[in-house]
Amino acid sequence: MSSIKQNWKKYALIVVLIFMAIVGGILLHRRHEANYLKQLNEKMIYHPPTTEEEPSEPEMAVDFTYLASENPDINSWITIPDTKISYPILQSGEDKKEDYYLHHNVDGSYGYPGVIYMQKDNSAEYSDRVTVLYGHNMRDGSMFAGLHKYADSKYFEKHPDIDVYTPSGTKHYKVFAALQYDDRHILDAYGYFKTTEAVQAFYEECGSLADNITYLGHLDEDTKLLVLSTCEKESDKRYLVVAALEAE
Repeated sequence: MSSIKQNWKKYALIVVLIFMAIVGGILLHRRHEANYLKQLNEKMIYHPPTTEEEPSEPEMAVDFTYLASENPDINSWITIPDTKISYPILQSGEDKKEDYYLHHNVDGSYGYPGVIYMQKDNSAEYSDRVTVLYGHNMRDGSMFAGLHKYADSKYFEKHPDIDVYTPSGTKHYKVFAALQYDDRHILDAYGYFKTTEAVQAFYEECGSLADNITYLGHLDEDTKLLVLSTCEKESDKRYLVVAALEAE
């Protein structure tokens, strides 16, 4: 009996050690990815020459040639000023599945924190009526976790701007709604927004569900929307921040 007890303790210890090794490996991997994204972000920031008379602020200067050398699936970069959100946006190539980047990082490794990504149904040029970007709701506040802050009316008012940098230029969006949504595939649910009526219907649904909203009125055929989507913890629902493209 004593021998059996000793063996049980030994096996239990082995299991604990294996578990600790797995958890430690995951944490190290996430730290590596966080550092990689931080370094990547720093490379995209330009610090103009400054003097005491003319102080200057850092500016985004996205180098798509460099980004393509890191991963050719990077097609744009998103920033929300005065927040932690400043990330490359990826879109799966023909050699990858639709939601490949749901569980892969910028460097192609499997796991979290993943990336901000768009599906193949959307145009990489943001020319669609509605473009949807997805990102994880990470517990450390990274990726799209910060979108939940838009449920607070003061935060909503202070962070209306979203900038998307593309190889052809910068697109400026204004946030007009933040809301909890269900788990529907938005593009599919609205027929991929082929009509102005579909865009208007989605807009009106956002209004009916919104924690905060700035009403735009009736949308015309030139209106283009950007939807940022992340998950709700302990739920199958999504949290959306929706913005409209400003005239270029």
